[in-house]
Amino acid sequence: MTPIRKLLTTAVAAATLAFSAAASAAFPDKPVTLVVGFSAGSSIDMVARTVASKLSQKIGQSVIVENRNGAGGNVAADYVSRSKADGYTLLVVANSIAIAPALYPDLKFDTQKDLRAVAYVGIGPVILKVNKQRGFKTLADLVTYAKAHPGALNYGSSGIGGTPHMATVLFDEVAGISMTHIPYKGGADALSALLGGQVDVLLNPLLGDAANDRVTPLAISGEKRSPLSPDVPTFGELGYPKYDLGVYYGLMAPAGVPADVVAKLNAAVNETLADPSIVEALTTRSGIVLKRETPQEFQQFIDKDIALWKDVVQRNRAAIEK
Repeated sequence: MTPIRKLLTTAVAAATLAFSAAASAAFPDKPVTLVVGFSAGSSIDMVARTVASKLSQKIGQSVIVENRNGAGGNVAADYVSRSKADGYTLLVVANSIAIAPALYPDLKFDTQKDLRAVAYVGIGPVILKVNKQRGFKTLADLVTYAKAHPGALNYGSSGIGGTPHMATVLFDEVAGISMTHIPYKGGADALSALLGGQVDVLLNPLLGDAANDRVTPLAISGEKRSPLSPDVPTFGELGYPKYDLGVYYGLMAPAGVPADVVAKLNAAVNETLADPSIVEALTTRSGIVLKRETPQEFQQFIDKDIALWKDVVQRNRAAIEK
């Protein structure tokens, strides 16, 4: 490289760094978009819209929720991974972000290389419900029937690879039963199918619908019963202590987003989670335990969950693909 070319290259690099630093210092100076990989009305969509309503006040800019449904959240994850790494496009994630690498070996994105953790929003229980017309009064009733009639019971989900799907795969394994999977386009559709009797079982996040007179809640995850459904026993109480699954929510960004922008977003989200109205909406009414952690802590959590689901998928590949 000639001295002149070297000088020009150095100057361009310095100018680029100065521009990036200035852009980071001004962040945010335009609306931020939260991309949700599931349909409107799903639990993750509800969490995203609840957080967005107050996050906009913390950052002084509009926060827009955009649904890009498809492939168990992978359409949205791929889109965000390829978005400009400036902090203005964020991915709202749930368990599916850790499930996908094990379930889909040909993903167009790498969760751990192409995305970076921004903020951990919270984690809540999953609850197993059956259509009341099935007549099951207890979890033991369901398991006994399922063992005697393999594949006869069907269960709904928000789509292949989503939390309700994989949560049920894991319960089938723990309980030693086999139910038939019927995927829907979103959590709201799966719930409607349960209420309408098109599916027998739904294992999904606790959304305040456990008391619906068309369903019977049989069990809930967690170390102790939820105050929202105090009459519903935990899986542990019913003899399944190894079934300890929660559905979590958080935010991720394209891997190249500057660390200072991630830090600003993390601080703003954590301030949002301390807002009394957010605590009321997500904890008091939805049973979600809110987390106020660093990006590094949330990244470590995701990395561990990726390893967990890799093992689950390997053990249950045949059941998942049938």
